[in-house]
Amino acid sequence: MSVREHLLALYRLQKIDTAAQELERGGAVIPERIGEVERSVDALRVDLGHLNAEADAQRAQQRELELQISEETNKHRQWKRRLNDIKSPREYQAMSRELESGERTVRAFEESVLQIMQDLETKQAVIDEKAKVLREKELESNEKVRDLRERAAQIATDVADARAGRHAVIATLPENLVTRYEQVRKQRRGIAVAVVEGGKCGGCNVTLRPQAVVELLRNTDIQTCPLCHRILVPDELLKDGASSSDSASAAT
Repeated sequence: MSVREHLLALYRLQKIDTAAQELERGGAVIPERIGEVERSVDALRVDLGHLNAEADAQRAQQRELELQISEETNKHRQWKRRLNDIKSPREYQAMSRELESGERTVRAFEESVLQIMQDLETKQAVIDEKAKVLREKELESNEKVRDLRERAAQIATDVADARAGRHAVIATLPENLVTRYEQVRKQRRGIAVAVVEGGKCGGCNVTLRPQAVVELLRNTDIQTCPLCHRILVPDELLKDGASSSDSASAAT
């Protein structure tokens, strides 16, 4: 193959890689989008989990208080029975004070239980509402994740289709030229070939020396940009290549 044909092949290879690269960029954001959707649901689950844990702790506290109320009530009954048997006024007064103290303790426990029950009723309403929101959010996020994964699979298919002719083009190029192309592509964010138009490099927009442009148009050697080092292809060559293709198609 001539230098001219090599340049045209490199240009086709770049178009293939650019198309695939654009598709890959679109697909690269999908895992993060999926992560965002899943994290938003996880945040709701954590919030609901904290509320349920608080409610469980309050229920445990309520059970403990109810147990203490039962114990205090039993002691109160026993002291009342003993009160009738006491003969000493001093002992009677002491027992009466114990009874009053026990009654105050029971009332305090009962008030605490009542407050806990009221708090639990309010909290349970919040829990029920958040659980409903979570269920709705889970259904919505599952649908979003499914759509995103389907899109990712489609992009992977599109990338494979875009690269379908890559090996065939590479097969027409010398190995050292392909290596050079790949090195520049890696260094220049996937763009190794730049079209020269109006005497300027299409990759970095630097103005080339007139002599360099003349040599480039002769198609005698592979030329690179002195600034960005991309492989240069003159736009006249692409016009000629397109005309040749149109002529071949017409002849066919």
